[in-house]
Amino acid sequence: MANPSPRRVLLDSVADCLRQISVANGYRTDAGTTVTLEPKQVDEAAEGVLAVIFAKQQRPTDPSQVRISRLTTVAVLAKVPAQLDEAQMRLDDIVSDVEQAMAGQQFRYPKGYEVPQYVATEPAEPKAGMGWTGALLTYQSHIPIQAK
Repeated sequence: MANPSPRRVLLDSVADCLRQISVANGYRTDAGTTVTLEPKQVDEAAEGVLAVIFAKQQRPTDPSQVRISRLTTVAVLAKVPAQLDEAQMRLDDIVSDVEQAMAGQQFRYPKGYEVPQYVATEPAEPKAGMGWTGALLTYQSHIPIQAK
């Protein structure tokens, strides 16, 4: 089996950060019990789902990085069960959990990988009867061009 690509290494590292999300670990949700690299529908019984997605790759804007890395955008699709009357509170819970789980995690990334930096959060528009709320959080990282 070939070594994983730098993108896959980054996705796996982000997923490792998110797996720590549980109420027992001091978070607001148990969304870390279902972390996937393949987006899928939320199971009605799930306490949440976190999907880590490769979103974009581009040339770094920093000239010193151009020959050694790619600026890579990773999206975290975060969904938790919520009734319409609690959707904003649950949205804040899951967004806060993801931000907390992504902070201070340099040890989870191999040498040569920049810790992903927060870019933006886009909440999903809650609709009556949906039964969940969520958001898409994006992060960017410089990663090596070639796997080592």
